[in-house]
Amino acid sequence: MMLWIWLGVIIVTAIIELVTIDLVSIWFTLGGIGALIAYALGLNQTIQIIIFIILSVICIGISRPLAKKYLRTQTVSTNYDRVIGQHGLVLKRIDADTRGEVKVLSMEWSASSVDNSTLEEGDYCEILAVEGAHLVVKKINK
Repeated sequence: MMLWIWLGVIIVTAIIELVTIDLVSIWFTLGGIGALIAYALGLNQTIQIIIFIILSVICIGISRPLAKKYLRTQTVSTNYDRVIGQHGLVLKRIDADTRGEVKVLSMEWSASSVDNSTLEEGDYCEILAVEGAHLVVKKINK
């Protein structure tokens, strides 16, 4: 019976690992292989489960930090990244009912106020967030 359980664990976790884009189950595959070897050596069910758990935890502890470090791709800064925290100039009035326009880093964006306050044309604002395709801003005094 345990033979089929360990084979099932190995196959299911390997398939999950193959269809996902991040490391999520490879450790359980390796733990399952260790438990399957324990089964082949004739060790009892409790020892097999302990080997599965210990080997899986060890693999998580060792491989996850290494994988995160080496698989991290170079982050390319985009307009989205660059505008947060910047100061912009209000080009079109912003109030609670309508979105206005803000110019930041030489680009014009649709914008709304974080607290539904009114920002008049010519006011300066700080960009707090990007929601969808518009900025969330707050008025600043310059």
